[in-house]
Amino acid sequence: MMNHLYRVAALRTELQKKKLDAFVSFFPPTIRYFTGFSGSNAFLIITASKTFFLTDFRYFEQMQSEVSADVKLADKGNLVECASTKKIFSSLKAIGVENNHLSLKQFSELKKAVGEKKLYAIEALVENLRAVKDSEEIPLIKKAVEISDRVFQKILGMIKPGISELDISAEISYYHKKFGAENDAFDSIVVSGTRSSLPHGLPSEKKISNREFVTLDFGCIYHGYHSDMTRTICVGTPTAEMKKVYSVVLNAQQKAIASATNNIAAKKLDTMARSYIASYGYGKFFRHSLGHGIGLEIHEPLRLGAASKDRLVVGNVVTIEPGIYLPQKFGVRIEDMVVIRNKGCEVLTCSSKELIVV
Repeated sequence: MMNHLYRVAALRTELQKKKLDAFVSFFPPTIRYFTGFSGSNAFLIITASKTFFLTDFRYFEQMQSEVSADVKLADKGNLVECASTKKIFSSLKAIGVENNHLSLKQFSELKKAVGEKKLYAIEALVENLRAVKDSEEIPLIKKAVEISDRVFQKILGMIKPGISELDISAEISYYHKKFGAENDAFDSIVVSGTRSSLPHGLPSEKKISNREFVTLDFGCIYHGYHSDMTRTICVGTPTAEMKKVYSVVLNAQQKAIASATNNIAAKKLDTMARSYIASYGYGKFFRHSLGHGIGLEIHEPLRLGAASKDRLVVGNVVTIEPGIYLPQKFGVRIEDMVVIRNKGCEVLTCSSKELIVV
């Protein structure tokens, strides 16, 4: 609960700098960050002196046990109308809204309740606060990563010729929950053989064959926080080319991890990994950015890419995931999560990255 108070205080400082009287949000990850609420329908208003939380009657008991707020209301009707009826908006002259997380319907409701001139976009303000994880968040992220590491070890013994990609995906989901996760963080990627060249390929009925790569990209949610890991393994003896590509990807990733530290430009890490891959002639086959921020969302705004203007700071949690994808042949991706420290970074993902042959 104390961390929620610190987060709200940090937001109020930013609102004061921007001369805003309040902040409002409908976005579940933002609401969870400031209040602890894990439900799917709520409306949050943070003013200079009070935090107002509104939800519908279905979440009344959940609100009482989870939510950190000065005023907690559960209503059967429209939540914005409820706030208006309670005259919460009456003294507010300038209200910040998350323009990246606001539907047209929600904007219309707010405009009707407070007047268009009172609403001001505050793009990235909350995202910048959330990008630096605090002492409560990092242990939850570590636990999510630990669960996915355990799942990886479990399913390794199941991967063999004749089993389908969908079968493996189902086992990932089952063991995530078996080991304590709320859910998968996203639809697991399980692709094998020539399909492993699809960076975001969905699992299919294809059965795994001998001498194929299998790329597994998956994660879970634990108390709202996400994990994300990728490992590429080989079923049967790999060819010389498969070994070479795997080694290039692994070395590129290790170089980026070794340089990930406080105040480094995100694009510098991307360039480092990309240049190494290009030096072996595979540059055009690394087609996505090196990584992304992660926390209450699987993809948070921090980007490790060639066009990124971000700098990594202490407390950022990001993925580092270079890959090489050779069309109609195979693909390799290796992904770890790291937390940025004063000197270097802490690698959270513990599963082996040496080429595993099953």
